[in-house]
Amino acid sequence: MIKKITVLSLLITVAAFARLDGAFESMYWGVRPLAMGGAFTAVANDVNAPLYNVAGIANLSQRQISLTASRLFTGLEGVEIGTNYFGYTQPLSMKTAKYGVMSFAWASLSSPGLSREDTFNIGYARYLNDIFNLDTNIVNLTAGLNLKYLRHEYNFNQSNSPGLYPSSKGGVTADIGLLAQFANGISVGYSNKYLTSPDIGFVYEDKVENINVIGLAYYNDLLPSLRIPYFTAALDVMFRNNETVLRVGLESYIIDGKLAIRTGGREEAFDIGFGYEFLFSNNKKLIIDYALEIPLQVEESYGSHFFGISFNF
Repeated sequence: MIKKITVLSLLITVAAFARLDGAFESMYWGVRPLAMGGAFTAVANDVNAPLYNVAGIANLSQRQISLTASRLFTGLEGVEIGTNYFGYTQPLSMKTAKYGVMSFAWASLSSPGLSREDTFNIGYARYLNDIFNLDTNIVNLTAGLNLKYLRHEYNFNQSNSPGLYPSSKGGVTADIGLLAQFANGISVGYSNKYLTSPDIGFVYEDKVENINVIGLAYYNDLLPSLRIPYFTAALDVMFRNNETVLRVGLESYIIDGKLAIRTGGREEAFDIGFGYEFLFSNNKKLIIDYALEIPLQVEESYGSHFFGISFNF
């Protein structure tokens, strides 16, 4: 009887931890998107695109690789949660965009000794202008597909319940994305994530909720009146399980486009960040990014810190 009570208590604790955001619904991916409040669906123009809107990778003409690490909710006693992200994009032709771009990405959210979520992604995207005979002087239209393998792991107390429950559970699903970029600087993006809502429950059914995101962005090399260079404003509206979440973000590049300044937020948090680009020959680029997220509903935390390094070649 005592064993059953102990196991039940553990299951309740685990379920509560998982539902902080919901399994595989974390927003903590990519330093640049996070510094913009996660509003990246209609921007999606770098190696972070696979986890926001895979259609965006079709616009990449260079190979890109990125590594990200973070520590969440620093200052909270007894809390140790971190994320890691690795992304790589590979154009199938360096001379023409018609063959599209492939992406490979891994994202992980973990609390040592308690739980871990891993997402493995293989994506493909390409232009649709040639298929629909669209004028590139008016709009660039891209679409993409992301195949995903999800792996969920919990450290059940084996001394109390040896062999009673599995320690990990996996599932296969997919994302689709669309991105329309207009010549006037306006972009509209759409992403449908976790299409099949896979069940990753250990004991009872626990499906990953399907997520739909509509994004709107505006870009201008020099914002009229305010004279802000390389300016981007973005808005994401996310629909998940009868819930609507708004994300907003701003970005500008100064010092000849080398230093990025970003800010954004959503109901739960406020984000700020910066990045710096080091340019090399043959248009190669090394990018260092940092973001700080200040939670608005978590007391006694110094915020979450995100560090990233990317290389375009």
